[in-house]
Amino acid sequence: MIYQIHNSPDQYTLPLALHLFGLNHRQEPIRRPHGMLCYQWFYCVNGRGEFIVNNQRSIISEGQGLLIYPRVSHIYQALTPDWTVHFFGFGGPLCQEVLTVLQMHETGVYHFSRPEVFIDHIRRLHELHQKKCSGKTREYSKECYAFLLDLSSCITRINPSSYVDADDLITAVIFYMEQHYGRDISLDELAGVVGLSKEYLCTLFKKTMKQTVMQYLLTIRISQARTLLIRFPEKKVQEIAKLCGFESPSYFGKKFKQETGMTPDAFRKKLG
Repeated sequence: MIYQIHNSPDQYTLPLALHLFGLNHRQEPIRRPHGMLCYQWFYCVNGRGEFIVNNQRSIISEGQGLLIYPRVSHIYQALTPDWTVHFFGFGGPLCQEVLTVLQMHETGVYHFSRPEVFIDHIRRLHELHQKKCSGKTREYSKECYAFLLDLSSCITRINPSSYVDADDLITAVIFYMEQHYGRDISLDELAGVVGLSKEYLCTLFKKTMKQTVMQYLLTIRISQARTLLIRFPEKKVQEIAKLCGFESPSYFGKKFKQETGMTPDAFRKKLG
C-alpha cells in the first residue's frame, strides 16, 4: 500500500518533510532515467530484488535496503515474485546536510543490523496517517527526522555485487532501438532503459561502438527503410519515412542519400 502525503503550506518552512510512504508494497519494476524529486529509503521485507545505478548492480534481500538520492538515474525490479518492501520518501531544505551528518552520503544499498527500526517507524507513520487531527505536517517532519536518526545507528553500506557488463548494456540499448525505431526516441529514454545517466550512456556507447547513439539509430532506420522500399513498392516514400521514424520526408531523403549514395526513389528503381 502506498500513501501520498498532502502537506500543509508550512511544510516549506520545515527542515524535513515527508512526501510519501509505502507499507508491505509488492514492488513493481521501476525505471527512472531522471530519478525522483525526493529522497527515498527502502527496506526489503520479503523476497529479493536488484538495484542498478551507474553501471553497478546490487542484490537486495530481506534485512537490506537502499537509499536513493534525488535526480539519480536508476532501475530496481524484483528477482522473485514475492519481493515486498517498506519505503518512505522525503525532502526539505536541510535533507542533504542531515544525511551527510548521519553518514548517509550517497545512493546505495545498506544492511540493517536492527531491521525492527525501519519496521517500527513505518508503522508509526501509518498510525499517524490514520489519525484525524490537525498539525500532521509537523508531526510527519518530527517522525521523519527520528526515522533517519535511528536508522543511522544500524546501517552499513554494502558494495555493489557486480558491475553490469558494458556489452550487455549496449546490447540492451541496441535491441530497444531495433524494437522502437519507428517512433521518436530520446537519449533520456534510452538511458532510462539501462539505468544510466544520459551522459554516461553516450560516452560508453561511443567507446564501445565507435559512433554515437543517434548515429547508430539513424543506421537502423535507414537499413529498415531500404528493406521496406523494396518490400512495399506500393507505399509512397513519405509513408516509408514515417514508418522508420522520420517525420520529415525531405530529411529522410537527405539522410538516405548520404548513407546509400542515391535517393529513395532511385534506390527503389534500381533494386525493385
